[in-house]
Amino acid sequence: MKKPLTFRPIILVLALLLCAGDADANEIELSYSRVPLNFELPDQHTIDMLEYRGGLSISAEDPQFGGLSSLLVSDDGKFMLAASDKGMWFSAGLDYDENGNLVGLSSAQLAPINGPNGEPLTGRYRDAEGLARAEDGAVFLAFEQHHWILRFALSGQLNAGHLTAAIPDLVTAPAELAEFNGNAAMEALVTLADGGLLILTEGLDNERANKPGWIVRDGATAARLEYHRAARFRPTGATRLADGDIIVLERRYTLIGGVAALLRRVTKESIQPGARLDGPELARIAPPLTVDNMEGIAARRNSAGRTLIYLLSDDNYSVLQRTLLLMFELRDSAR
Repeated sequence: MKKPLTFRPIILVLALLLCAGDADANEIELSYSRVPLNFELPDQHTIDMLEYRGGLSISAEDPQFGGLSSLLVSDDGKFMLAASDKGMWFSAGLDYDENGNLVGLSSAQLAPINGPNGEPLTGRYRDAEGLARAEDGAVFLAFEQHHWILRFALSGQLNAGHLTAAIPDLVTAPAELAEFNGNAAMEALVTLADGGLLILTEGLDNERANKPGWIVRDGATAARLEYHRAARFRPTGATRLADGDIIVLERRYTLIGGVAALLRRVTKESIQPGARLDGPELARIAPPLTVDNMEGIAARRNSAGRTLIYLLSDDNYSVLQRTLLLMFELRDSAR
């Protein structure tokens, strides 16, 4: 038998107001399992300039879960935020063991991404691909099939419920993106140390080594540059380190080369209009190492001053692929 409500009306109204920001968020139950860096060599914990600090294979019965193409992690490492190909926010708490290794997720939420009109995005308007966060906490979100960049004001934690209650502003995207087809446009988005946005694309020409990109700043015309990628790889994500350098995630998912991920470090000084961005590879992750269609990357510095890098895969809502969340530490000589 249900117990009768005993709250006074004014207390109930206040409670509803406090919860209003999460009204359209759906708490979901996740299933996850811990994965080694190398199933064939379970004791392997390093790859090039990275040390493996734990990883998860994640699934959920909710049909809206999946297709996660971008990633943010809070400065304290307690929360993650991702956006999906079908216009959904996904957020969760990150759980660690006593050694600081990633071991689990909690408090997972899904919520629709709203457009500037306050309504959930639909159709080709919802293919979210790049996430970035400004110093004031605002979240920028770039879209692939429709060349949009949205800015969501956010002063609290990375939470899907908070974001679905926000109505975003439209940020002017480079006019040249109109020339790009739906699946060749914005893939990586990252805020620069001076407050600008760096945009990287998959590009129009699969054979072209240098992929178009732009620096976008408020009130200024977008400045074009290029990003030099590895053969058969494409840039899919980027994140900024504490010193201002950028780490770019490149993804390979081809019949010839198979599946792999590559991380490249680009110095902050080199990110200038007209530049050809390049830099040393930090790691290549390919089978038998744990890898999938890696598209999201985030970085933070922990209380001990160590740089932690998180990678997220897009399963394309396919039973043949996985949603992986992997965490690495950038080794001393690469900092």
